[in-house]
Amino acid sequence: MNGSMENIVKRIIELEHSARNQIRLGEDEAQGIGQSALEECRKMEASIMEMAENKIQQIQAKGNRDKEDRIIRIYEDTALKMRLMEENAEQNRKKWEDEIFHRIIRGE
Repeated sequence: MNGSMENIVKRIIELEHSARNQIRLGEDEAQGIGQSALEECRKMEASIMEMAENKIQQIQAKGNRDKEDRIIRIYEDTALKMRLMEENAEQNRKKWEDEIFHRIIRGE
């Protein structure tokens, strides 16, 4: 191989290594974001459950006749909030993955 062809082959190999490194970094970043999102969801779920329990305790302490209906509504509201939070986290995860992928492609 002449010198020019050798340089071209070396450059192709370098580019391939660089691309692999970028992909690996992107995958690591995506995994980190996914892990952070899961931790944030767990914290939010714990907070929602704590608020629901506090409301239930307040209602039980008052001794209202309609406390069972209120408790059911609180649990339904809690379940809805959790479902919406999970859907939002899933949408954001996809958006983050797409953003990381596009950064890798653009070479940022």
